[in-house]
Amino acid sequence: MDKQLQAWLRKLEAMQPDRIELGLDRIKTVARAAGLDRPGFRIVTVAGTNGKGSTVAYIDSVLRRSGFVTGVYTSPHFIDFTERVVVDTRQASASHLCEAFDFIELSREQIDLTYFEFTTLAAIYCFAKAGIDVAILEVGLGGRLDAVNAWDSEVACISSIGIDHTDWLGDDRESIGREKAGVARSGCSLVCGERNLPASVTAVATEAGAELVLVDEHFSVTSADNNRWHYQGPYGELFLQPARMAGRWVPDNAAVAVCASSLFLGRQPSAEAVQGALDEVVLAGRMQQFRYRGIDVLLDVAHNPAAAAMLASYLDIEAHNRVVAVFGCMQDKDAAAVLAELKSVFDNWYITEIDYPRAMPGARLAEIAGADDSAIFGSVISAFEAAVAQSRAGDLVVVLGSFHVVGPVLQHLREVNESGQ
Repeated sequence: MDKQLQAWLRKLEAMQPDRIELGLDRIKTVARAAGLDRPGFRIVTVAGTNGKGSTVAYIDSVLRRSGFVTGVYTSPHFIDFTERVVVDTRQASASHLCEAFDFIELSREQIDLTYFEFTTLAAIYCFAKAGIDVAILEVGLGGRLDAVNAWDSEVACISSIGIDHTDWLGDDRESIGREKAGVARSGCSLVCGERNLPASVTAVATEAGAELVLVDEHFSVTSADNNRWHYQGPYGELFLQPARMAGRWVPDNAAVAVCASSLFLGRQPSAEAVQGALDEVVLAGRMQQFRYRGIDVLLDVAHNPAAAAMLASYLDIEAHNRVVAVFGCMQDKDAAAVLAELKSVFDNWYITEIDYPRAMPGARLAEIAGADDSAIFGSVISAFEAAVAQSRAGDLVVVLGSFHVVGPVLQHLREVNESGQ
C-alpha cells in the first residue's frame, strides 16, 4: 500500500476507529465548510440489515449500463481501503484519497469527526472531483443518523430489516425499521425489499412525504418458464436469466435494485442493462467459493442471525462429508443467536481471535459454541490453516462471522496464489 495512504489511515485509526457516535451535526457542518453539502451529483442511498452490498452493486451496474458515470461508497473493506471508494468501476487511487483526506483535515478545523464521518466526507470529495453523475451510497449503520444520510437522495432503498446493532438502533424490528426509514425524503421514493415491513417504516415514510414502493405490491420477481426470472415493476416487466451470484435472496436484492434504478431513470432500464448487471455482479466474501489445498472453502461475512439463517439454508451439508466453521465476530453482535442458526450445520468449530478493538474474545465465543479451549486460535489465518489441514477431500470449510475474519482469509488466499505455493 502507498506509504502516504498508510500514514493517513494510521492517523484515522488513532481517532478511535471502533467509536460509533451517531449524529449528523458534525458531518453537515464540515460538509458546508468544505463546500461538499451540495456536491453536484445525484444520489441513491441504500440501507438494510442484509443485502445492501449486492443491491448497491446491481444499481451501480444498471446505471452504468444506462449511460451514467457512477461513484460507489461502501464499507467496510476486505483487504484495501481503496475498495470503499469506486469511480466508474475503478477503486480510488492512493493519491486521490490522500488529497481528499488533506482537504477534509483542513476543512474540519476543530470539529471532531469519527473515522466513518471523515472517510465519508473524503468519498464525497473524490466523487465531486471526478465529476460523476450519480453516487450510490451504502449506509454504514441504521440510516437516520448515519453519515451518508447527511446528503439527500433522489431514491432510497431498504433491502431488509433484521435484528442487528441493537446497542444503537434498538432491540426490536419496529425500532430498527424507524432508524432505517430515516433515509426517506420528501417527494422521493423509498424502495423496500422487506416483506414483513414494520409499521414504523410506513409511519416515517408518510411523515417525511416519501413515496413508499413495496415488494410484492409495486414490484416483484418470480420464477418464469425455462428457469427465467419475471420482474414486474413500476414501468413494466422484464424476463431475465438468473443472476451469476449465488444465494436464494439474490433475486429479491436484484429486484430492489432494478426498481430503484427505474425510479431514478424515470423509465424501465433496458433488458440488456439489467441482464448485464445480473451477469456481471459477484461480490467478494458473499457465498464465495474456492478450492484451497484440495479442500472446498466457502467465504461469507454472515454476522447477524438473519444472515446466518440464510447461510444455513444455502449450505448443502448432505453434499459434504464434514462441514467445519472458522468463526469470529464483534462484541456488539448477538453471537448466541448467530450460532443458534448454525449449530446444527457444523461438525467442528475453529474459533479465532480477531485483531480489532471491538472483537469478541475467543474464549467467550467458544463458550457460546460449546467448544473447548483447543478450538481457539490466536489468529484468523492459524484457524483457517488448521481447519484446512484437518480436513479431507469431500469436506467443506466455511469462513464466516465478520469482514475482519473473511478479509484476512481473502488476502491470504491471494498471497498464496501469487506466490505459487
